[in-house]
Order: sequence, then structure tokens, then C-alpha cells
Amino acid sequence: MSAIRVGNYVTHSQRPAWGVGKVFGQSLQHVLVGFSNLPEEERFKRMEWRPGLLERSDVKGDAELDSWKVECDSTCHPLNAVVKPRKTAKAALWTREQGMEKFLHKYNGGFPDAWYRSSHRDPRLKQHQLWNELLGGGKLRQLAENKPHIAAQHMLKVMDLPDKPLLHVKTELPRLRDAFMRTERMPAFLIALADLLDAERPTGPLFDAYVAGFAGLSPVGQKSALSWPIVSSLLYIAQPEKFVFLKPASMKNASAGLGFDLRFKSAPNWATYDRTLAFGRGLLEFIQPRSGVDMIDVQAYIAALVE
Repeated sequence: MSAIRVGNYVTHSQRPAWGVGKVFGQSLQHVLVGFSNLPEEERFKRMEWRPGLLERSDVKGDAELDSWKVECDSTCHPLNAVVKPRKTAKAALWTREQGMEKFLHKYNGGFPDAWYRSSHRDPRLKQHQLWNELLGGGKLRQLAENKPHIAAQHMLKVMDLPDKPLLHVKTELPRLRDAFMRTERMPAFLIALADLLDAERPTGPLFDAYVAGFAGLSPVGQKSALSWPIVSSLLYIAQPEKFVFLKPASMKNASAGLGFDLRFKSAPNWATYDRTLAFGRGLLEFIQPRSGVDMIDVQAYIAALVE
């Protein structure tokens, strides 16, 4: 318990979908933690302390959690909690049409533009096609059962293409490689990934299982691979018609600029990703009559919007 103190930001090792929480109470045997991702009636958790149950988060501050005023007794039962209502999204700064004007200013020919295709769309399609070649058609699930190390090698090959890499080559890709070294834990992760990709529509339980499987790959004592770009990149490259790549800075700026509340939390969680998918689907519906095809084009629209 010495590593956890009142005021610390933490994550639950077995419940990654709860996102980041804040410690509001501490005793010799228990801890009281509030999680803003959970429904109001479930957000405060009094837990018996066990080593490894809670992990310190890299988060330095959370405006919503910091606004809560929570009291508890000597055994960490909550007595009184004042939780401010979630702020509504700010008024939109731009319309979608204005966003399209920014995109056309960058790529004069729109989505069919040759420069756009060679500089943005084609590299992503190359990754997607390689994924289908190596891991599509049920191969991912087969490798999960028989040769998980081969599946790991294939995914790294897809993500490590030198032509306009999706993940940062000095920070994110090395973390992904380190995570995939734990081949003894790969089967559970791969099955969870296959279940999510094979589903007609992503759901909370499927996404939570995927995130939990990913969390189990992080080497002990090293920084977790659980970041939004890393977690969402595999889904996006595997199925760009369905999944969105969540790069926090650009996605938050774009959604705020268009007046859409992502309910963003820094730790990967279903509530945020579900809202991100809804945001992406809305933009896809907007750009489809303008020759946009999938989330690859949505990502390019977002990038042009926030530049």
C-alpha cells in the first residue's frame, strides 16, 4: 500500500475499462477510489488492498476527478460525495463544410486527389492489404491457437512499414515490440482481438476483453503499451471501414471544434472509444457523397481540420 496515497491517480489492473480513478480514502486494509467512467451509482469503489490490484497512472491531472469532494470513514466507506455534473460540450468552432474547405485547400482534388492518395491513403491501404494477406480470412484466430509468435511477427511487420508509419517509430513502435515479446500471453490477446474484429458491431464487453488482453502483454516494470494510438491502430489497420485511429491531440481538437463530446479519458476505455466511433461514423456519412470511402479518409479530414 506504500506506493498508493490519497490523491494518486490509479488504474485497476483487472478492470482497464474503468479508466483512470483517483484515491479518495485509505486505511490499513482498504482504499476508496472514484472512477469517472462508471455510472454515478457505481463510481466509488471500496476495495480491500492487494498488491498489484491498483497501479499508479501516468496521468498528472484530471479536471473532473479533481472537482469531486469526497469524505469517508476510517474504513473507507464513502459518507458524502459532491460530484459536479459533467460539462457539456462547447459550442462548435467550425461546421463540417468549413472542415471540408480546409481539406480541399490542402488537397485541391479532394479525396480522389493524386497527392492525397500517394501521401496519405495509399500507405494505409498498403498496411491494410498486408494485414489481410498475413492475418485475414480466419488466419489470426488460427495463429492464436497454434503459432501466436508468428501472429506477433506478422502484426509487427504490418505496423513497421517505413512508408509514412502510423505509430511513432521512437516511442510507440518499441513499446508494441516489447509487448509482443511475451508470446506466452499472446493467445488470450489474439483471441480477444479476433472476437472484436469478427463481431458485426463492436461492443463494450468485446472491447474490454481486448484492452485487458493488451494490458496483460506489458512487461513487468516497463511502461504499458496501453495508449490510445497503439490500442486503436491494430483495429484501424485491420478494418478501416469500421474502426477509427484515436490520436488524442488531433481527435480531441477536431471533436471539440465540431461541438462533439468524446467523453475523453486518457486510459483506453469503451465509453470514450464508443463515442469516437460515433464521431467517425458521422463524419464518414458527411464525406461519402464527396468521394470519401472509409475511416482512412475520415482521419485525413480530421488531420486537415486541426492543422
